Amino acid sequence: MFNFEELFGLIDVGITVFEPIAQGDDFKVVYINEKGKTLCHFEKGEAVAEALSTLFPVNATRPLIDFFKEVYRTGKPQEITLVPCFGQTSLWQEGYLYRLSSGHIVSRCMGVQEERAREIMAPNERLTFRTILDTAPIGIWSQDATGRLQFVNKAFCDAIGISEERFLSVPHYESLYPPEVAQSCMCSDAAALEQGEPHLSYEKIPFTDGRVHDVLIVKTRVEDESHGVMGLVGISLDMTEKLEAERKLEAINRTLEARISEEIEASRQKDNMLYQQNKFAAMGEMISNIAHQWRQPLNTLGLLMTDMSVKMMMNRGKALESDFELFQSNCSEIIQYLSDTIDDFRFYYQEKNGDNTFCMKDLETSLQNLVKSSIMGNRIRYETDLENIRIGGYLNNLKQALINLYSNAANAIKNNGVEAGVIRCRGAMEGSDYVIEVCDNGGGIGNTIIDKVFDPYFTTRHKSQGTGLGLYMTKQIIEQKFNGSIAVTNDEQGARFTIRIPTAAGAC
Repeated sequence: MFNFEELFGLIDVGITVFEPIAQGDDFKVVYINEKGKTLCHFEKGEAVAEALSTLFPVNATRPLIDFFKEVYRTGKPQEITLVPCFGQTSLWQEGYLYRLSSGHIVSRCMGVQEERAREIMAPNERLTFRTILDTAPIGIWSQDATGRLQFVNKAFCDAIGISEERFLSVPHYESLYPPEVAQSCMCSDAAALEQGEPHLSYEKIPFTDGRVHDVLIVKTRVEDESHGVMGLVGISLDMTEKLEAERKLEAINRTLEARISEEIEASRQKDNMLYQQNKFAAMGEMISNIAHQWRQPLNTLGLLMTDMSVKMMMNRGKALESDFELFQSNCSEIIQYLSDTIDDFRFYYQEKNGDNTFCMKDLETSLQNLVKSSIMGNRIRYETDLENIRIGGYLNNLKQALINLYSNAANAIKNNGVEAGVIRCRGAMEGSDYVIEVCDNGGGIGNTIIDKVFDPYFTTRHKSQGTGLGLYMTKQIIEQKFNGSIAVTNDEQGARFTIRIPTAAGAC
């Protein structure tokens, strides 16, 4: 009997027989001749039992399994082209598929050379390239050196509302665009043809939506080694929305400075109002402090006068000279103390003219007189240790800020029932800054409110006892009058306020 396998083994054509698996979902090799093994990159004599999807994993123009299914279903032969082979994609095949009466599929294939592969692939490559250009969201076109369009993509045609046939049928822009647009485009063409780098220009082109759009156009000349400049390739990008957004932003920016100035002025007026309100509130405290501080000296003065009257009565109006001298000395000392107290409080809010620097020792002395009546009156010990450094600014401003901190600390000590209250004020240099720390043993500030203590009108006291402006104004004074900073934390015993302010030149 004639041996067909021997015959297939001699011919120079690849023969492969497949049988369907699971109703044609895949196909399995049941026979392959030696030429087929060579085309599929198998060794001579090697057994092959691959499935179709493994043997030919990819195809250039269409999945190969689709061809097999169609031949299996219809029984009509199909031409196959450029099938990348198993194991080595540089080997390509083309041929035909047939279905036998048994349902087996026979492929008859030959290897192809690189030139043939390029020849078969070229139409498909052109199709793929055109598809990419037509689906691009920007306009793309090419033209020769005379200006005649050679290609234009779908995006450009749709935007302008001119068909591809119309674009390619005219010699130049004159019959496509308004005269001023055509003239501008021709000028940019000439500039792009002259320079070696891409040429950028903006054109106002009417679109199909009835509006004139601002279009960014980039043109690049195309050169050929043998023929020189061949023409141009251009891309266009609609910049209308972006430019409109930029124009709106510019309009906003033009008014933004004025609006910022208005807001700054409004904020400044608000701060001035709060500052004055805090002054009035503090002036009430100041009058109370004066009254408290004068009470004991006035009592003493009254006792001296009573004592002198008694002595005069006992001596029948003939007081001893030494008694008068002592009486006069004591009264003068008390009156001077009362006058000094008035001076301390009179200049409390006044910024003196002249040098706006001061030494910390002057602040320390003045603070003693201001706070001892209210602080010591509450049986609170006041400790101070201020390194004597010159500070830029007005003494009374810093004095006001520290008085607010002392008052806040004294209230905390009193409200928490601390018997041995202590307020400590320490000041020393740290780097280029002078750092002041005001600490107390009043129990500290609650974690839920510690971040709010510098807010205006925030107070934990009854509205009849506080305005909520003391710490707010302290922060404003430190930041605006001294270009410094203030922060608050809790330590083991109470609150700790830390002030950092720059120093001034000059020794104290």
